[in-house]
Amino acid sequence: MRILHTVVAVAALACALTACSSSGTSDEPADPTKLDDAASLACDDFATGYKGAQTQSARIDLANKVNKWAQSSITNGIADNAKALARGSEASAGAWQLGADSFAQACLDAGWKA
Repeated sequence: MRILHTVVAVAALACALTACSSSGTSDEPADPTKLDDAASLACDDFATGYKGAQTQSARIDLANKVNKWAQSSITNGIADNAKALARGSEASAGAWQLGADSFAQACLDAGWKA
């Protein structure tokens, strides 16, 4: 009986959280000049992993992780600069730096805070 109450409570909490965080009822399109959730996650992952990405393999892994989120973002510059980051991760250290600088700037331009 106690397990049933726990399951019901968890299900109710999940439903409540989903309803509270959902903006699906709004007819307004998302603002591409503002940081959306996917962009925020991509920028967070980038900031967390950047210093540790010292080898080409680590750079590729970080770029793949960033792109997992970035490609579903509508925030201006995030998806495109994440692609540039991925291309740079497979090229020279200079290309990586250019891609990293561009992606970081796109995050800051969208309002991301460290």
